[in-house]
Amino acid sequence: MAVITMSRQIGSGSDELAQRLCDDLGLIAFDKRLMARVASEVGISTSEIVDYSEIEYERRGFFDQLFRRSRPVAEFSMWVGSPSVGYERRARILDEHGAIDLIRATVTAAYERDNILIIGRGGQAILESKPDVLHVRIVATYEDRVARLQAQQNMTPGQARRYIQESDEAKDEYLRVFFHVDPNDASLYHLVVNTSKLGLDGAFTLIENALASLPARSTAGEPPA
Repeated sequence: MAVITMSRQIGSGSDELAQRLCDDLGLIAFDKRLMARVASEVGISTSEIVDYSEIEYERRGFFDQLFRRSRPVAEFSMWVGSPSVGYERRARILDEHGAIDLIRATVTAAYERDNILIIGRGGQAILESKPDVLHVRIVATYEDRVARLQAQQNMTPGQARRYIQESDEAKDEYLRVFFHVDPNDASLYHLVVNTSKLGLDGAFTLIENALASLPARSTAGEPPA
């Protein structure tokens, strides 16, 4: 039984590593489908689920930062009322902070299910107080990241470098704005794994071994192990 949060640099090999962790350790990746399933179990309407991860986040402009504006993320309709007075359909606009609240609620509920791999989405901040969660950050050298993006995404070197810069800046801002953490702060993690040094096999082995050192999850009414 395991819960892992994975913070990652684009082009670090984290996608391949995440797939192996799921395949070999029996973990389930926390994606929109799992969000919807978890939401229904804890009473959150699936119509409200917006998987507002750092991938969808766009950096704020100067005036957004200055006035702390929260931008609309999604619009959906819902029925409100009761059988005695009737129902009407109303539109609701979900802003960034509302979407992040849903992310927090579903990540916390997913933790209770166990055997989950939470990639990004502020998992290291949301579950930072849980002693039985392994927090991992996956990094690689800049040169390896550029080369991997060129190979996988058919990018030119210039396109890969721009993509890395934009991705890094957006992820850093997303975590600062909504979770008040710096993803580059090593104290947030049990492991900062450099795939350029260890390779994907070495990274997997290190993570697998680290899981064994975590305290077992205590059950209700029993003291922690």
